[in-house]
Amino acid sequence: MSKYPDPAYYPMWVDSNGGIRDGEYRTFKLPQNMRLGDFVVSVCAARDEKPELLDPFGNLTATRQLANGTWISCVMWRYDGTWNLRGGDSVRWRVPNGGGATVANYVYRGAETRDIPITPFYEIKEYANVSDVPLNSPAGNTTLFLALTAAAKLTNVKFPVGVTPRKPISGSFGEFQLLLHSGDMPGTGSENFDKILFDTTVPAAAIITIKIPGNADKQPVWILGDQTASVLGQTTYLQ
Repeated sequence: MSKYPDPAYYPMWVDSNGGIRDGEYRTFKLPQNMRLGDFVVSVCAARDEKPELLDPFGNLTATRQLANGTWISCVMWRYDGTWNLRGGDSVRWRVPNGGGATVANYVYRGAETRDIPITPFYEIKEYANVSDVPLNSPAGNTTLFLALTAAAKLTNVKFPVGVTPRKPISGSFGEFQLLLHSGDMPGTGSENFDKILFDTTVPAAAIITIKIPGNADKQPVWILGDQTASVLGQTTYLQ
């Protein structure tokens, strides 16, 4: 192709991968069905040490330490090919002194890569000893929600209707680990959402909102299924 595709209003989820590992270095290949111009969100959560991004080198990384001591780092970038990636196809994080850490890579297509947020974390809300939590407010365009939990017996997370669940990064039952469950949705949503449900009480949970930027053409958009802001004859008119 002679140029990257034009950005879409609602960037589309392509694929994700990741896992839970011990040791100082975490290296994960990006999904195989990526294309030039795709938008990558890579997240590393660690219990004991602040994660460091090694590859791709030179990208701005946002890091927060949660109330329970867990570190969460995130980087976003446009995939321009194999340069600056370890081995040409891998993201690599370093956790000093090792310890348990969880990495996830999320790939979207049609993002507005000229408008990558300086801070990937749109919103983070934390909870302790809970079996359900409220959904954060959607951020517009496409919103990626991450449910980061520190738990030993969590096996399932249910997102509210309207949020499409994606591949979870789950661990070994009975072993205390950092788990990442994810889901996304288009638009800002005008209805009250149900809660995110866990199948057990978790000692600590954080709900993280990440905005996948899209083509902000300022035109009104009708979302099928939005019973408040997209109702023919009341709030929306077709011409």
